[in-house]
Amino acid sequence: MKRVISLQGGMAAGKTTLAKRLERAISDAWVIYEDPSALVQKRKELALDLQKEKDFIVNQRMFIEHEVERFRRLPDANIIYDRGPEDIECYTLHYPLSIGKEWDIEGQLKAELKELRSCRSDTIIYLDAQTKTLSARKEGDATRSRGSFAQAMRMLPYEKEWFSRLPATTVLPVDALDVETVEARVLPLIANLWKD
Repeated sequence: MKRVISLQGGMAAGKTTLAKRLERAISDAWVIYEDPSALVQKRKELALDLQKEKDFIVNQRMFIEHEVERFRRLPDANIIYDRGPEDIECYTLHYPLSIGKEWDIEGQLKAELKELRSCRSDTIIYLDAQTKTLSARKEGDATRSRGSFAQAMRMLPYEKEWFSRLPATTVLPVDALDVETVEARVLPLIANLWKD
């Protein structure tokens, strides 16, 4: 039986770090890491401008189709996503608002969003951190450039509100927690969710 947990949260909240630790700690989990590089490259090749409605729709259709295909290929196992389908849906719906646009996303991507919504995680663990914490973590991490950090911070209020309303979400405040403590709090949650 496929059981899916997704780790969500703002950029630099610690999702990937946590996913790597969980991968070492849970022997029977499949950890699926976010890697949009091929899609970002395709966006560059198509010269898409996300500030333009038509280009944004093309871009999100591409991301949604990729995410649906990725979800459908998941093995029948315990899955931990570093992000996941709900992240794509949140970005699709809220990015325009974060740049001051009121585009008809639901209307233009109706079929795609319906398909994406059929690919839900069973549980979402949202690593909740304040902007100042995320900024400090970004500055302290020389291993990643995080070039879209400013846009991610504009999205953060929409993201926090949207995820908090999804019934599958457990919010874990992480501002004052080190990675070992976050792992120690998440492991029992996962064990409880995955017990047979």
